[in-house]
Amino acid sequence: MKSIIKKSFAIILALSIVMSLSVCFATGTEKKYDDYGTYVLLGDSVASGYNDVEYVFSEFTRVENSYSDFVAKDLGVDFIPLACPGFRTLELRHLLEDDFPVEDGYLFHGSHTPNAEIEAMAPYFRESVAKAGLITLGIGGNDFGAYLGWVLADVMEEDGLLTDFVNKAKALLQEKGVESDSLDEFLDLAETMGVLPNVLAALPEALSYGINSLFTNWDPMIEDIYRLNPDVTLLVIGMFDTGIKTEEEAEAKEKAVIKLSIAQAIVDFANGPMKEGAEKYGYTFVDVTGTTCDETHPNVAGHRFIADKILEALPDMNFPYTDVKHGKTYYQAVAYMYENDIMQGTSATKFSPDGAFTKVQLAEALYAIAGRPEIDASDINANDVEDKNPAVAWAVKKGIMALDVAGNFHPDEQLTRNGLALTLFNAALADNFNVATLIRALFFLIGHISLLPNTSVTRGAGAMTLLDYIKI
Repeated sequence: MKSIIKKSFAIILALSIVMSLSVCFATGTEKKYDDYGTYVLLGDSVASGYNDVEYVFSEFTRVENSYSDFVAKDLGVDFIPLACPGFRTLELRHLLEDDFPVEDGYLFHGSHTPNAEIEAMAPYFRESVAKAGLITLGIGGNDFGAYLGWVLADVMEEDGLLTDFVNKAKALLQEKGVESDSLDEFLDLAETMGVLPNVLAALPEALSYGINSLFTNWDPMIEDIYRLNPDVTLLVIGMFDTGIKTEEEAEAKEKAVIKLSIAQAIVDFANGPMKEGAEKYGYTFVDVTGTTCDETHPNVAGHRFIADKILEALPDMNFPYTDVKHGKTYYQAVAYMYENDIMQGTSATKFSPDGAFTKVQLAEALYAIAGRPEIDASDINANDVEDKNPAVAWAVKKGIMALDVAGNFHPDEQLTRNGLALTLFNAALADNFNVATLIRALFFLIGHISLLPNTSVTRGAGAMTLLDYIKI
């Protein structure tokens, strides 16, 4: 058993990719949304509702069964779609700023709408952003990868390399369009012509173009939006690539936990500035890992999944805790704990996110997640716990938590990161022990004890960790 665990740890440390499953609970109260008035959609082909299977014009228009269509219907708001295939942070900055210089031959490269018509939309973009109550921004994939074939060809052309291949590659890219630039046919052509090693040698320089573009333009683009509309509710939709393309694959994911996706690791890296910006600017980052696709764009189920993640991330007007502000990193986790009756506030209007997260609070939260099953507590005698707390009795009986040699539970002891992670690891295995659960629990454990393991845990941080645990 020890050797299996050691090997599992080695795999996890080497690949550092977290697998997750969605778990849903019945909400204690029906969520009440703010009246946003106008919802503005900003983004690229995923946001626009572009369809891999059957072409649907999706430039600056509402596409039925796209995630923005679902969100607009569910909220009952006016909707302004301003997403376009091929859009990057560069295009958006160009439309939102008066004097943003663009020395870029790829500007509006993925659009069927003439460049002059898009340029003329700049005032409309700014007016729409300025009046929006809600904005979702889904952009970054094209910065990072959609132009990669074009950039590769240009890098090789500038270096005076392989002129015949470059000409054929550009003809191929022109024929396929930026939406289809997944590099597969580009690399097939390189292999056929015997120049694949040369292409791979040029790949780092080409990748750096996209990486630099995304990381350089992200903060200024967010500042453009808040400059036009300081009070808007802004949600940033993360990039995704889990390798899940069908519902069948999604259902089989638990059986394929070893099949880790390199693409997801790249996307996690690309999502970095988005997550960092959430804390800096106060917008909400929406993690949509697990979105199902036809090929590279969401299918209807994938769009519904993203829409549900957006609706879940929006603040609940019933939310009672005045000391947990929307935009804080722990807001979504605390809101989830409240909506699903997992963690209680310290008063009717306070959650005390900076207060101590204690052993008894963790036991009560885990007991709630388990559905608060009936428990015979007659043989569990914690000397320092009054009224035979059923949550404590349940946790001790399940082997998740333990009494000390003197029979004390120490209910008010503040948890450390190490203690919390180990307890949740025990809870995951006690709930459903199998190889798949073991591997996911190990991913969770490594992710939560690798840094500052003896740091004390606050209630806000505890809520965030519990939300991660629920995905095991």
